[in-house]
Amino acid sequence: MAALTMGLAEAKNNFSKVTSEVNKTGRPVTVLKNNKPWVVIQPASAAGSIVDVAVDFMDEYSEVFEELAK
Repeated sequence: MAALTMGLAEAKNNFSKVTSEVNKTGRPVTVLKNNKPWVVIQPASAAGSIVDVAVDFMDEYSEVFEELAK
C-alpha cells in the first residue's frame, strides 16, 4: 500500500477533509514540510506505542534516511 503524502499548506487548507478521510479509510497521511516528512495524521485507534509509530515511520522512509546518511 503506497503511503499518502501531502504538503503542509494543502493539509492546513483541507484539514477537516483530510482527517475525515483518514478516519474513514484508516490510512495515515504523511504531511511534508519543505518536501521532508514532518508529521503523520492517523486514526487514534491505530496509534500504538510511540516506539511502534517511530519504527513504522523509519521503515516507510528507510530509503530517504539512507540517502540522507550519505
